[in-house]
Amino acid sequence: MSRRSTLLALVTVTTALVAPPAGAAAAPPPAPGAEVSPEMDPQRAIDYWTARKQSRADATDLPENVITPRSAGASTSVPSGRRLTPGADVNGYSPMRRPYRQAQTSRATGRLFFLDAGGHRRSCSGAVLRSARGLLVVTAAHCVYGVAARGAQARWSQHLAFVPAYDGRAKTLNERAPYGVWGARRVWKPRPFTGVTPYDWDSVYDLALVEVGRRGGATLQGQVGGLTPVRNEGGRHTVSSIGYPSDAPYDGSRQLWCLARTRSWPGHALGGTTGGRLRTDNCHLYGGNSGGPWLDGDGLLLGVLTSGAGDEDGFGYAVANPLGRESFGAVVRRADPHGVYDALSVEGSGAGGRATATVT
Repeated sequence: MSRRSTLLALVTVTTALVAPPAGAAAAPPPAPGAEVSPEMDPQRAIDYWTARKQSRADATDLPENVITPRSAGASTSVPSGRRLTPGADVNGYSPMRRPYRQAQTSRATGRLFFLDAGGHRRSCSGAVLRSARGLLVVTAAHCVYGVAARGAQARWSQHLAFVPAYDGRAKTLNERAPYGVWGARRVWKPRPFTGVTPYDWDSVYDLALVEVGRRGGATLQGQVGGLTPVRNEGGRHTVSSIGYPSDAPYDGSRQLWCLARTRSWPGHALGGTTGGRLRTDNCHLYGGNSGGPWLDGDGLLLGVLTSGAGDEDGFGYAVANPLGRESFGAVVRRADPHGVYDALSVEGSGAGGRATATVT
């Protein structure tokens, strides 16, 4: 099947194909650019992250933000009327069906382990991105770059290792990591993500790509498949959020999902504030879930979880950064110049949850 035919096949009968808008061929505004880490040793990361260390990794610290005080006796749950996930807990989440290798979205989603800027063992979530070389994992930038303390110099995380379909409750090591551990070779992030300022909490640039090494000549995408990225700038969608929350009441051992409806939400960008983010009140944020994929009804990747809150009703929420042209686009064009990112785009619609896709 040709590349164009493959892309067209991804758009289902519920999605309307439209002609590119007038003036679509005009040159886009300059992107802010991307930075790449020094080259890393994948095998060193694999050797470091034993099963014992994986089970004891803490959730990553979120970027500096303003915490809303919790009033006495306040509820800490998503109201039952806003829980859309079948069998959802009080925070909106439900366990994915095990074993995770059965479903393609579960196989492609995994837990990302690393040493943060302070040398602490941490974890985030991530997902395999469909790419030309089949070695890319998408996650949040604050999982791969940050500072150890206020005023310190920002550093790349070390010993990054991705475990697709991680199952911390499995009985054997092979079942815990059914596709093995994949060590990182290098990482890309948008240049404006500094890991230092409080604005990074609401930054549209809190996105990153991790390139892992091959295992015995095999690629990560060849083993578990990959999620197709869809260029978008946020808006109204119905999404499935998948990841590994590890802050209490969770422990990072299970893959959880949450069904949500989104709306536009502001974020910091070069030149001011933009509304190009995705917010939902159907799911609350918990540490460790950062970097997890947000998928549309066809399993296409719309964004990754980056911020939010898990406190009282009225303040508990989750926010994802969409795969925008100036943020994610700056990174993916460096990491995957021959991939599919620029071939698919989608715009949100408030009418019945429909989306309009443009295939070029």
